[in-house]
Amino acid sequence: MNPTYLERPTGTIDLYGESLHKKRWIEQEMIAVFQSFGYEMLETPMIEYVETIARGLHGHEEQLYRMFDRSGRTMALRPEMTTPVARVVATDLSDMNYPIRIAYTAKTYQADDGRLHEPVEMTQAGVELIGDASPDADAEVIALMATALRSLGIEHFRFAIGHMGYLRAMLAPLSEGLQVALRKALVARDLVHYEQILDGEVGLNSEWLSRLKEFPRIRGGIEAIAIARELALDERAKQACDEWEELFAVLEAHGVADVTQVDLGLYLNHEYYTGIVIEGYAEALGAPICFGGRYDGLLEQFGRKAPATGCVTHIERLLKVTSHVVEEAMQIHLCYLTEHRKQTFAFADYLRLRGYAVATSRAECNDDIDVTCGRANARCFGEFDEAGQLKTKDRLLKQMWEYYLSCGVGSSDRR
Repeated sequence: MNPTYLERPTGTIDLYGESLHKKRWIEQEMIAVFQSFGYEMLETPMIEYVETIARGLHGHEEQLYRMFDRSGRTMALRPEMTTPVARVVATDLSDMNYPIRIAYTAKTYQADDGRLHEPVEMTQAGVELIGDASPDADAEVIALMATALRSLGIEHFRFAIGHMGYLRAMLAPLSEGLQVALRKALVARDLVHYEQILDGEVGLNSEWLSRLKEFPRIRGGIEAIAIARELALDERAKQACDEWEELFAVLEAHGVADVTQVDLGLYLNHEYYTGIVIEGYAEALGAPICFGGRYDGLLEQFGRKAPATGCVTHIERLLKVTSHVVEEAMQIHLCYLTEHRKQTFAFADYLRLRGYAVATSRAECNDDIDVTCGRANARCFGEFDEAGQLKTKDRLLKQMWEYYLSCGVGSSDRR
């Protein structure tokens, strides 16, 4: 067993080389799409006061990585980005008129409970549309996310569209304790356990019990909304059905209705969600690649009431479903003797200005290391001999050196 100082914290990953290049490419592609929809990038501190986080994640404090500042105030690593964005909109952007479109890429941290073995560090890339209560706003973030996924070369994906208002209306007549248990089962997507909980309750009307069991299994297009309306227990649930129908009309106009479906059992584990909620899935991945929804009450917690909606994706999950190979700059390794240091550096700069990645190594300082190992880390290797001539087996590098000399660029450096 390795000593602790050699171990990586559980739930984290190290990225290097191709994997990191791919992650950076994904982030850049996402940002380009966000900005093309008119969203402004925002960066917030990695740490927030616990009081700030609790405004958005009340009841989930056990997920926080906590610390204290010098005055004894409790802080935590941010577990998500929506709450910090709400804080900024209510303070630094308080004079800005609605609607406000915010985008971000940021590391987030949530402690694993030890059962699901989820990563504790994730990179979120997302958008928040604040100050627009229309279904057009919900549809915009879905269409934006569809555009972003396609820009990454992900063609086979789907969005599940739920409604927190509908689900809460259906469960409202039950006791609070029973609602909590059922919501946990829905968050875990465990409908078997959900039905077992209901079967364990006595005194429930048989017709009502049948509806409670049936509605979380309903999925589909417009026809699913009609079924949801038939099962609705009150006007709040019927209002949710109206909002679903309006949303699908806008999604049709965006051209993304064919990749969306209603999911009556979709329940997201953040209490600030109030209406339409979203989860996105890609083939061959067992976890959602994106999620989000409407949170019309969160901004009021910070003193600036406004409707809002948003959607976020986890970059680490996108790495698993993106097949794009990032083209890297040609890697060159130049080895030199002390007397040819100046000409080596000049030639290296010449190559870098032309888009090549160039590493240099001084031969005399590496007697115990075979500097020719650079061949394993670079696409081509070159070594300056005692006469200052470049020796290489790479034809392209040899041609670039000869052209460099023919132009007289390096003549003075060799004196």
